[in-house]
This record gives sequence, C-alpha cells and structure tokens, in this order.
Amino acid sequence: MLYLKGQPFHIISRAVDEKKIFDNDADCYRFIFQMYAANVGKPNFNTRRLDIVKAAKALLRGEEISNDVIIEEHPPLVHFLDFSLNVTHYHFHLISSKDGNIPIFIKKLNIGFAKFFNLKYGRKGSLFGSRYKGIPIKTDFQSDAVSRYVSVVNPFDIHQPSWRENGLLNPEKAREFLESYEFSSFLDRIGKRHSKILAAEEILREYSLVQIPSGDYEKLVQDFLNQKIAYRGYSEMFNIVS
Repeated sequence: MLYLKGQPFHIISRAVDEKKIFDNDADCYRFIFQMYAANVGKPNFNTRRLDIVKAAKALLRGEEISNDVIIEEHPPLVHFLDFSLNVTHYHFHLISSKDGNIPIFIKKLNIGFAKFFNLKYGRKGSLFGSRYKGIPIKTDFQSDAVSRYVSVVNPFDIHQPSWRENGLLNPEKAREFLESYEFSSFLDRIGKRHSKILAAEEILREYSLVQIPSGDYEKLVQDFLNQKIAYRGYSEMFNIVS
C-alpha cells in the first residue's frame, strides 16, 4: 500500500481477540492523548496519569497544553479529518503530511498505547492486530461517506450495538448520545467543539469537511437514519466490519 502525501485514507485498527480496550473513559482519554503525542513527538514519560487525562480533555476542548506533558519533535505526521473510538477498535479518516507517514504514525500510536495498557492491566504481548486496514478514499462521494461513517455511524454502534440490524430503539436518545460522546469527531463536525486533534481548518476546507452549521444538525442525523442501508453498503463495498 502506498500512503502518499495528500491521499485520504480510512484506517481501522483492532485489538487482538476483540479485546475491549476503550470501554472506560480513562483509557479513552489516554488514547486521545497518545494520538496527539505520537503525531508530533512523544509523551513526557515523567507525566502523571492524572495530568495526561487533564491534557486529553484540554486537547478535546481545543486548548493549548503544557510542554511538560508532550515533547514535540516534528510537524504532524498526519492530519485527522475524522476519528472515533469503538470499544475494540478505532477508525481514522486522515491524510499523510508526507509520503509514508501513516504507517510510521500508526506504529508509534499502537506501540505507545499498548505499553501503557499492558502496564496498567498487567498483561504482555501485542495489543493490536499485526495488520491494520488502510482504505484509500478516491472520490468526493467516498470522502463524504467515510466522514459520516466514522463520525456518526460508529458512535451509534456504541450507543446500541444492534442498531444496524434492528433499527434505533429511541432515535432521540441516539441523538443525545452523539452529542455526549467525546471520543469521536462528531462534536467538531457540528461546530460544538474545536478539538486540537483534528486538522487545521484550511485542511478540512480543502477536503470539503468544514463544520456543519448547527441548524443542519437534525437534518444530518435524520439523513443517516434514512440512509442506513446506503451506509451499510459502503461498509460492505470496502469490506469493513463495524
């Protein structure tokens, strides 16, 4: 796979044996922190766990964080367009800032988080599967579809795992969950958050991924509910499972 500069990709990486690695907020915050740190350098390993959670929350709120918690070594390896954490795996929609940067970034991220996770839970060995899936996004239609797939469809999977087969039991509760779930880019998409995780606005605009006006929120969510079959078709077309 050629991960060329400027080519959007949908990245999916899964925990071994479908292990639940994102089923509590503290570990999700740690992963968010690791995403940012791996992208620009590395964590300061003298940082206390509580400070890392505090830094992750600040990054999600769009605030600057102290140089004491992250050692910046280089410009961002990748630019995030969308992201979501989903209990046993994660989804990224991103572009590489230079040819070949995506594999470098994913390796840094997965190894760094695995070290933390193994130490915290007293386990050994690999945490993520040896191969992650990288799907090139070649058209505007695919870019729009994967953005919505990552930012909206996958958080619905967390709220109600069977919703794709059985429909949402309570659409209003599902919408409320989307707005309360911090560990996806949905809040950034609707302009209710401006996290430091996502690419700069000029990059998002280049890929037609500017924030959605808040007045279009209901329409966006309803479009997803109405087009559930179409988005299931997207996942089947690219051989994606959740």
